[in-house]
Amino acid sequence: MFNAIFTIIGTVIGAGFASGKEIFTFFSVYGKYGILGLILTFIIIFITIYKSFRIIIEYNVCSYSDFVKVFFCKSNFFSTVMCNIIDIFLFISFIVMISAFGSYFSQEFGIPSIFGSILIATLSFFVFLGNIDMVSRINFYIIPCLIIVIILLGSKNMDCFNVATFYSSNAFLSWIISAILYAGYNLVVLLPILVSLKKYISNLHCVGFVSILSSLTLFILSLILFFLLNHYFYQIKNIDLPTVYIASNLSFFYKYSCGISILGAIFTTAISSGYAFLDSFNKKNSKSLFRIALTLCFSSILFSNIGFSTLLNLLYPLLGIIGFLEVLLILIKH
Repeated sequence: MFNAIFTIIGTVIGAGFASGKEIFTFFSVYGKYGILGLILTFIIIFITIYKSFRIIIEYNVCSYSDFVKVFFCKSNFFSTVMCNIIDIFLFISFIVMISAFGSYFSQEFGIPSIFGSILIATLSFFVFLGNIDMVSRINFYIIPCLIIVIILLGSKNMDCFNVATFYSSNAFLSWIISAILYAGYNLVVLLPILVSLKKYISNLHCVGFVSILSSLTLFILSLILFFLLNHYFYQIKNIDLPTVYIASNLSFFYKYSCGISILGAIFTTAISSGYAFLDSFNKKNSKSLFRIALTLCFSSILFSNIGFSTLLNLLYPLLGIIGFLEVLLILIKH
């Protein structure tokens, strides 16, 4: 069960989350209302994970295409279209993580981003030659380290938990849209992975345990980052890696521990989205996994030159809308 929990957490905690940029953009800018946004987001994520696992078990779903057919059983056309759209977005998510890895090396060490992109694409390629057990095993070791670093950052900045110091925002309802979009685009990547995790979920008791613990852990980590970011709001509002800035104020050790954590977060999301894409593509085309994985990784290096921020700003709102539509279908079906 813990393999499933850490894989779920690792899929959601990507470059934007670990760096603090996502939490800042989607929640911190709304001040105290951002807390309500976080609560709404992880209620949506919890319900969707729980209901998705129940559908996977009840209908004996073995692939993401089978999962989609549960909702479009009377139309192969719509199920095919939906699967193809999700495959495209999984590919995009992988490219975004490859680009983010390269951007970190460029920003922190002055190394051309292409070298960082080549490094993570190469590592991902060798992971893809394994199976979901390989992805789960990597998450099992990396995610606890990420959790510890975030908790340590919070414990070293205890004064940040004073709500009175929050940035004040007049945006009362915008946080709802942000919460829905944030939950939606994370679920686009997460849902195909849930199907692959079926082997770790043997009964409904496991479904409840995994859904609650993974969602609650993500919520607590998000809340810690939220308080940290609000405390340093004016110092980090124009910074791409807020958590690194906060950590650098503590010590050299914390700065680079945070940096390594961000790279680990990027890697776990990259292999999760990449694996989900390859699993779906391979089942539909029955081609050599080696060739498909090689093509995926090589393509990601080429497209990563577009830039992390550009990819994030242009594509993630679309991911959020598609993801929210999936959530609605799941809620209606089960």
